[in-house]
Amino acid sequence: MKYAKILLSAILFLSVGLAFAADKTIKITKVAGTVQLMKNGVVVMTIKPGDPIPTKLDSNVTFFVVNGTVEVEAGGMKITGVTGSEFKPSFSGNALVVASEGRASVVVKNQAGQSVVMTSNSEVKLNTTGAVTQVEVQKGRAVVSNPTGGGTQVVNAGESTSFSAVPPVAQTPTAPVVPAEEPAVTEETPAAEPVAVVPETSVNPVQEAEESTEVSGSTPS
Repeated sequence: MKYAKILLSAILFLSVGLAFAADKTIKITKVAGTVQLMKNGVVVMTIKPGDPIPTKLDSNVTFFVVNGTVEVEAGGMKITGVTGSEFKPSFSGNALVVASEGRASVVVKNQAGQSVVMTSNSEVKLNTTGAVTQVEVQKGRAVVSNPTGGGTQVVNAGESTSFSAVPPVAQTPTAPVVPAEEPAVTEETPAAEPVAVVPETSVNPVQEAEESTEVSGSTPS
């Protein structure tokens, strides 16, 4: 079982690393409100409730959330913006670069649940190698949180940190070992002692004694 978990973890690490290296597309996964797509400061598309959502976009597209929320996938990460958020995801080699330029914060989250909260006028670079994602703050500041109870960390411009790129392998609970019950000891019942049975007789002992006396006291003729 131990070797199977190690093998499963290795497969997950390899598959996640390859997916991040190969995936350089930008995809809108959810829109709730009005979102503008811009290039070079020019609005090229406005998405409103009920409008069709483009499946894939080129990099260097800037998203501005007029109202509501938007979720975007890029480089294996999920980027979320709210009303007032303005962000631009792009790629530098195999690394994902996200620039936050609006008045509201932007959240970048990976598959393991680790998140990077970007403040206004900030930029982060996320480079995933194997099972580890390196986070480098190139501008402004960001708050990195750990979903497994590791707390939060403020990372300023010029600083970097790292976190796991894959979710932890779930541990299979082990059933408690119940000790076998000892067989019950049955005490043997001692055998009953034999009881002598006296046979019944029709002879009257008193009568027999009297007859014996009479015979003994008689005088022979």
